[in-house]
Amino acid sequence: MTLTIHTEEDEQRQLHLTIEVPEERIEKQMRETARKLGKDINMPGFRRGRAPYHVVLNRVGRDSLRGEAVEDLLQAVFEEALDEVKPDIYAQAKFDNLEMEPLVLKFTIPLTPEVTLGDYRSLRKEIEPVTVTDEAVADALKRIRIRYQELEEVDRPTAEGDMIVISGRGELILDDDEDEYDAEEEIGEEEEEGTAVPLPPPDDEADDEADDEADDDDEYEDDDEADDDEYDDDDDIIFDSDRLELPLDSSELFPGTPFVENLIGLSVGESKDFTFFFPEEYEQEELAGKEAMFSVEVLEVKSRLLPELNDELAQKEGKETLAELEESSREHLQELAENEASNDLLESMVKDILEISTMVYPPAAVEMEIDNRIASFKSQVTRAGWQWEDYLKLNTTSEESMRDDFREAAEEAVRQQLIMRQFVLDEKIRIKEEDVDAQIAERIASFSDNEILANSMRDYYKQGAGFDMISSEILIKKVAKRIKAIYMGIAPTAEELEAEETAVAEEDTPIIEIIEPEELVEMNEPEGEEAVIVENETETAEPTDDAE
Repeated sequence: MTLTIHTEEDEQRQLHLTIEVPEERIEKQMRETARKLGKDINMPGFRRGRAPYHVVLNRVGRDSLRGEAVEDLLQAVFEEALDEVKPDIYAQAKFDNLEMEPLVLKFTIPLTPEVTLGDYRSLRKEIEPVTVTDEAVADALKRIRIRYQELEEVDRPTAEGDMIVISGRGELILDDDEDEYDAEEEIGEEEEEGTAVPLPPPDDEADDEADDEADDDDEYEDDDEADDDEYDDDDDIIFDSDRLELPLDSSELFPGTPFVENLIGLSVGESKDFTFFFPEEYEQEELAGKEAMFSVEVLEVKSRLLPELNDELAQKEGKETLAELEESSREHLQELAENEASNDLLESMVKDILEISTMVYPPAAVEMEIDNRIASFKSQVTRAGWQWEDYLKLNTTSEESMRDDFREAAEEAVRQQLIMRQFVLDEKIRIKEEDVDAQIAERIASFSDNEILANSMRDYYKQGAGFDMISSEILIKKVAKRIKAIYMGIAPTAEELEAEETAVAEEDTPIIEIIEPEELVEMNEPEGEEAVIVENETETAEPTDDAE
């Protein structure tokens, strides 16, 4: 009783697997299935489970019994075929077709992508040193002072540096073609950028207080109550509030625009309407180059009393002296700048390598990426208090339509991920256990005075999401360091990398393995089988033990 297996790989890294199951195997399984069914069916004249095969066959019907048997046999046959063919599985196999007599099963199996990187080691680029200016440190210290500011209400016109409370509305003035809001397109763009998509509140919460979101550094909340109809043009609204507290600081509030300038000199109770264009290179892309109109009324004017920049302030931040606070701020800014530079290097190298490399990947790779993006967006929707189906109806869209919107970004993401994965493999970049220990020690250093918390954090970083985060940080640092060396022409040679790999293996140094794509098809090794493979056909000998 042998299986005959035919395989054919297409141009998209998919293996088309056809399995022919001999009739003897079906008959054997039908008897097994009949015994199983006999335990659940009352057969007049027989104790439960003791009825002969032909009695159960007559009672159930041959076609029904055969169908049950095929269903019972399907997974086992598939696993046997996988065990013989041993395909390089990338994602879950798809069951394509079934022919009952003779029994023929057809599957499509996504195979691991094939990536061939071009000569990226010949790439050269000037690496600018990362420095932190005194001005940047001064700005950081100012932000610390603002955290400890005191506000005092004053009876005078507004001035630069004040904190004011206003009511009013700010919105974009859109052209007719821009005014057509495409919900699906916005979702796709936001997901590609990796930012949270603004969600309108559910209908039953439409009169609740809503938070206004400006940029990522905005510390000021909008306590405004929104009406249902205001969400029809929510994509145009910058803010709409009955009470909004804002700093009159042109470096903090819509920098590079005359927004603050228009509010300076107003007294409590005064209103003003004004318009302006956001700069073409504005940091918030959705506002860049667009015209906006504002209508505001000043409700309160408060003077901001900032603490002195001295040792006392430093001690509030956990430092002994102002000099220590300045040094700590500089180190933090340096770390941020280096991380940003590393990310820029990473993006640059990926772009350069993409242009000189080739890759073939199965369609399932993109579908999996889209699945992840849909799941992530669903999570955002539900956290906002929405039912998924209600959200789709509100935006007159469907999950299938959203998949189409995500597709282009997902394809680009897959290509970038594959490039980086192959780069890590080719460069033999590995994460050692000692790397993880060192990174964890650095993370928990600030908890040295709290042993319980330090141990808790250490345990968190040793497993699960915490471990993934630490490992990712280490890998990115190692990749960025190697990219920098390649661009500068000082990277270790292939021979040196091979020698290092051999040395590590001989030392038996614990290595954190690179995680491959999840094996969505589990393969259990069948016992007692021998296989004969002839060209593209594989015959698998069935176990000889009789199940009857």
